[in-house]
Amino acid sequence: MHTFFFYLLLIISIPIFAFAEAGNSDICAKYISDDIELNKDAESSASIPYGSGLLWKVESKEGKTSHLFGTMHSQDRLVTLIPPQVRLALVQSQTLVMEVVLDEEANQIFSESMYISDGKKLNDLLDADIYQRLQTRIIDYGIDENNVPQLKPWAAFSILGKPRPVRAPTLDMVLMQMAASTNKLIVGLESMRELVATLESISMDDQIEILNDTVCNHDEIIGKTRDLVQLYMARDLAGMVAFNEQPHHDETIFNRFMQKILYDRNSRMIDRMEKYVQGGGAFIAVGASHLPDEKGLLKLLENKGYKINKVY
Repeated sequence: MHTFFFYLLLIISIPIFAFAEAGNSDICAKYISDDIELNKDAESSASIPYGSGLLWKVESKEGKTSHLFGTMHSQDRLVTLIPPQVRLALVQSQTLVMEVVLDEEANQIFSESMYISDGKKLNDLLDADIYQRLQTRIIDYGIDENNVPQLKPWAAFSILGKPRPVRAPTLDMVLMQMAASTNKLIVGLESMRELVATLESISMDDQIEILNDTVCNHDEIIGKTRDLVQLYMARDLAGMVAFNEQPHHDETIFNRFMQKILYDRNSRMIDRMEKYVQGGGAFIAVGASHLPDEKGLLKLLENKGYKINKVY
């Protein structure tokens, strides 16, 4: 099983930053902009609905309770250490509800979907210098050099946009292991085929632009993931919203990307999680960026008449 697979399920999916490494080729020059530091005061927890907290109690009109937990799909040991409040809520639940159940079948579907079966290969789609940089870096993520030309652009930027994998479980896997150890039912809000279809639906032009940006700015992107971990550990969902709204190379592409990866999926998730929160006893774990703001899951649940209270 490729460890990098689990990084596909990102907290904010793939960040598209407007920074570039010194000495890049001419094609990378178009992605260069001033290094703008995140203004941590730009968004406050008061101005963003549900802007602070990771674990929330959800109560139905009939008084049935469940919990909604914001995860970070990371192998960082700080992230994977389960807080007592979260552990207790999971132990007391009957069902673990995840974005996607990360089992062998899901891994197989992803592995089969990430490679081009016909048409142009990746090296035909990219500038030669960009492709060389990509090839040099992506082999550190467990991709055989001979397989790089067959990678689809969305698969390449999904892999390269995260820290290099280590031999450790993600937070999602830790939650699954805890649930399995107590024989809880584990279900998904989406199938892996649906998640792959979402990535496939990104236009080829947008995929190539995102991949170019990811390759040109790889060091900065990986460096910024440490800032995201700090925001997560502080339970600062509003800060994560601000992090996500930093300037991007192409705001139009970024907005299209976020609509597909975050907001459209929120709409699908909210419809499917209702049967679990209506019945009670569910522990629902999704990426933390799905929770806050007007289009977030917590506000959508509130709009449907559920009572929402922060636990942690």
